[in-house]
Amino acid sequence: MARTVGRILLTLTGLAITGFLLLVLIGLLDRHEQEITAGLSRIYQRYLASQADPSSNPRARAAVEGERAVVGRGRQVAMTETFQDQPKLVGTGAVGSANQGMAVALSADGNTAIVGGPGANNADRDRPASIGPAGAAWVFTRSGGVWRQQAKLVGTTSEYGGGLWSQGASVAVSADGNTAIVGGPSDNRTTGAAWVFTRSSDGWTQQGNKLVGSGAGEPALPPGQGMCVAVSADGKTAIVGGWRTEGAWVFTRSGSVWTQQGKKLIGTGAVGNARQGMSVALSTDGNTAIVGGWSDNSKTGAAWVFTRSGAIWTQQGKKLVGTDALGSARQGMSVALSADGNTAIVGGPGDNPWDRSVPFGLGAAGAAWVFTRSGGVWTQQNKLVSTGAVGRLGNEAIYLSSEQLRHINRYERSRHTLPRWRRRRGMGIHAQRRLLVAGQASGWERRCEGPTISVCRQ
Repeated sequence: MARTVGRILLTLTGLAITGFLLLVLIGLLDRHEQEITAGLSRIYQRYLASQADPSSNPRARAAVEGERAVVGRGRQVAMTETFQDQPKLVGTGAVGSANQGMAVALSADGNTAIVGGPGANNADRDRPASIGPAGAAWVFTRSGGVWRQQAKLVGTTSEYGGGLWSQGASVAVSADGNTAIVGGPSDNRTTGAAWVFTRSSDGWTQQGNKLVGSGAGEPALPPGQGMCVAVSADGKTAIVGGWRTEGAWVFTRSGSVWTQQGKKLIGTGAVGNARQGMSVALSTDGNTAIVGGWSDNSKTGAAWVFTRSGAIWTQQGKKLVGTDALGSARQGMSVALSADGNTAIVGGPGDNPWDRSVPFGLGAAGAAWVFTRSGGVWTQQNKLVSTGAVGRLGNEAIYLSSEQLRHINRYERSRHTLPRWRRRRGMGIHAQRRLLVAGQASGWERRCEGPTISVCRQ
């Protein structure tokens, strides 16, 4: 009898412990839901505030002022995103599942947007030229706060398609919005290419033949060109990277004719198959280029900077490799340059794969490294690491604006926003439509703000 009673008491004790743990778990889930609800409420209040004149509406003014609060340097503050209640941009005339939004870019004034939609991976495999590529890019323009589709861009080709992504895998646009470049790495059985389009009034036309880079003493047609593209502010210099090109090509325009400028840009000091060219960026004047290679040195990754003098490109300094990387960071999966080319940012989505703040083993935390140039010498300035992320955070798309520095972490789960990092640099806080979120690196802060972004690689 005593044994039976003992077993019963032991069973009841186990059930009590289990029930307690379940209550704790339910409490945590409820707290998480409340935090999400509170966040959405703040977003809605911010939207209401944006619709009213803060000077005449006390509640709107309170919402705006509340967003400007900062809880000390380096400490976490509340997160609020700015939203505009506008319909999403979906281009018409898509072929099947277009995957629109895989690449996007904006003109300097923010009134012309280009959206890449390459379709599913391998959508162009064995696809004849008579049918045309599966992917495309769509141009939208804004007038009076209303966005309208202006054109669907599809470059001409006479070759069969291949694997990888179709046209629209990468896009870029000049500052005035009148020159666009669209990458398609699947063209000609994964040789790949890029197409340039120009706008006259409201009409878009392809300018010249597709751009395909080549180089003496190398395979004439390396695979996957067009995986990433960038263009200078004046639209006269373009750079094209590729999937397995181990480099990037620069093209320049004279009149309406595009020609390759020099040989392929290949950075020195690479260890193994670096996959140089998987990401590229240009300064505003087109005289400084950065090329990422995420697989360098057993996927540590790196980036290489090149400068142009006249029509000659040379590597500037050694490859850029951020310090304090954790694991196979894959630095160079994404890259960006400031307008003057003196600041570079290099994304590494694989950094810190053991981050315990990432729940359920969803992947690495990711990071980005900032480098600055002085007198032709590049030095690391910061490593940027996000705090408070939920789910996997990868630096697979980054951007530096022309007036200040910005960094976009692209969340792989669609429910997350696109936060930007910014260094204040003594220029003051532009708080009307921006909000600090979190910051770790010295002198750097994380902000969420409006929708003017440009990304190159996915």
